[in-house]
Amino acid sequence: MQLSQHLSEYISACFTGLWVQSHEHDDALTEIAQMCTAENWRLVVWDINRGLSIHRQDDASVDTGTNDPLAAIRSLDTLGSSDGASLLVLVNFHRFLNSPEIIQALAAQITKGKQNRTFVVVLSPLVAIPVEL
Repeated sequence: MQLSQHLSEYISACFTGLWVQSHEHDDALTEIAQMCTAENWRLVVWDINRGLSIHRQDDASVDTGTNDPLAAIRSLDTLGSSDGASLLVLVNFHRFLNSPEIIQALAAQITKGKQNRTFVVVLSPLVAIPVEL
């Protein structure tokens, strides 16, 4: 089963916090972007180098310029939509999960995601989920 099939099933079941283990981030992001386009879902990607980028249906992306990991998580509140899902993919975010503020913000966003159909996807080469999550 492909990554997009797994994610689509989890999103349909409203699993609002997801972890994808991959060493091939570009391939994974391409597949996630294709899935979001096919499902008409909003995709936002964050990494420490590029910051927050909102991907559009025309394969372009809008760079918001924020490389603050806490601001990236909080931005998902404004991206919720009643007509579809919004995904925030956090690339190599395992590096930031030693911060109590980050863990608390993620926990709150994962809980809120069930009401506003927003999903947090951590894309990382290893799985290191804090016990709080």
